[in-house]
Amino acid sequence: MRVSSKKKNISVLIPDGESHLLLYVVNCLSQEKDIDIYVMSSNKHNPMRYSRYIKGFSYYVQTHSDLDWIEHINTEVEKHNIDVIMPIFETRIKTLIQLQSKIKEQDKIGLLPSLTDYKTAFNKNQLTKHLEGNKLPFAKSVTVTAFQDLEKIENLDFPVIIKPIEGFGGGQGIFKLDTVRDLKKHFNKAEFKYENIIQEYIEGYDIDCSVLCRNGEVLAYTVQKGNMMGANQFSPQFGLEFLYEEELYKVIKKLMKSLNWSGVAHIDMRYDNHTNQFKAIEVNTRFWVSVEASLLAGVNFPYLYCLSSLGQEFNKPEYECVKYLSLKGLIKKIKEEKLFVFNIKFMRNNTALKFIFTDPIPTAYKFIWRTKNILISRFRKLF
Repeated sequence: MRVSSKKKNISVLIPDGESHLLLYVVNCLSQEKDIDIYVMSSNKHNPMRYSRYIKGFSYYVQTHSDLDWIEHINTEVEKHNIDVIMPIFETRIKTLIQLQSKIKEQDKIGLLPSLTDYKTAFNKNQLTKHLEGNKLPFAKSVTVTAFQDLEKIENLDFPVIIKPIEGFGGGQGIFKLDTVRDLKKHFNKAEFKYENIIQEYIEGYDIDCSVLCRNGEVLAYTVQKGNMMGANQFSPQFGLEFLYEEELYKVIKKLMKSLNWSGVAHIDMRYDNHTNQFKAIEVNTRFWVSVEASLLAGVNFPYLYCLSSLGQEFNKPEYECVKYLSLKGLIKKIKEEKLFVFNIKFMRNNTALKFIFTDPIPTAYKFIWRTKNILISRFRKLF
């Protein structure tokens, strides 16, 4: 990868360090020697504060005011001479977009989409309308807010997928239902706690695309397909393999252009066996759990985010078509194939162990903290 002239060190502030994505993003940034990582968090006991790669960790009590959060960012930017403010999770990305005018040093704000484009991508109903309006392949769907809205589903064939319009993640709140009766039974049981979208179930397979964009132009991307199911059908896969798929990438380029997207995103796609199309299902407007896997394939999205936010040019990186296992995936693989434990090269280069070995204290602290909480909980139940 060619990078134009740049300063010796880039100082980046992650202002939402309480996010579970912090570990994966820091692991990626840690691979570059010219990055100084600063983290701001509302979680005082965050295991990542003990990471050898974090140069500065600041704890701030979370308040009900987003303006307090912005002021804390201003304090950290001035204190550490921050170059790039890089939020990593949806909630705070949206907050920063809404209140970015309150940031004292505007040139420090990392790549962000407009609020309108963010809402379009984030809201599943708005995204579906956007896809249809831009003649992009999409899954037919209807929005329901009350039990009587179920009459709208007459144009959908079963089975269907039901999921919340906004929020959640990691497969939470998503259900596959085979009949109208199953659908009504689901809502009788779950009630309408939030708006839902009912979407046609596409016979085919899941395939995802991760991107970094600036003003609708794709600067870097990877395409990955799951090869080991996670906790359930809709949760993140334990195993991935990277591949090139030109037809899918054409859809992604058009989608990102239509959104005039700036920043990162992870797009859930599904290949439709009946129409032979790659259809966009959901846009995750944030970093993603498998960002480490993209790094091992050859694309360091957090680092490239910093470079592009600073206006530094680089060639679009090519990635390798490698396979990857998460830690849970590795454990599952070894249980299924005992001799796999001797595949040292793969475990070192294609799994999360690479990062645990180089920065073990956060993982050890996390294990100790969880064990302590479990023991305390069991003790209380006894008495």
